[in-house]
Amino acid sequence: MKTEIKIYKIKDFVRKTVSGEIDMNKSMAFIKQFADIAYVHPDHNILIDMRDTEVTNANINDMMKISLELANSLPDFKNKIANVIPDNEERLRTARQFHSCMVLKGFSYQIFTDFEKAIDWLSDSTLSNRTLPLDTN
Repeated sequence: MKTEIKIYKIKDFVRKTVSGEIDMNKSMAFIKQFADIAYVHPDHNILIDMRDTEVTNANINDMMKISLELANSLPDFKNKIANVIPDNEERLRTARQFHSCMVLKGFSYQIFTDFEKAIDWLSDSTLSNRTLPLDTN
């Protein structure tokens, strides 16, 4: 029998769960909510759980608009943002593009398909998405 004990030293984080179909209008409304949450909790990391969502008509221009809007709304936000998404190739392709947009805007942002790995990343104060490849496992 093999057992493992892990002790988490989790920095406070806010979890936002999103479900349903996501399009550009809903994404921009979400950015407003996200900015409000991050503004009220400036010392917290953010976990966005989008495992029960579908993305429609995603394109790189829209992703840049979303990341630019977030950067304009939160110019001083330096905490981590973990996003948990469904594990399918189309979503991963879109997520990789959005990850690039967020990193270009200076966010410590990472995409996960495994909830526990997202928690691990948020818990580790030494990690930054600027030094890690996209973790989708």
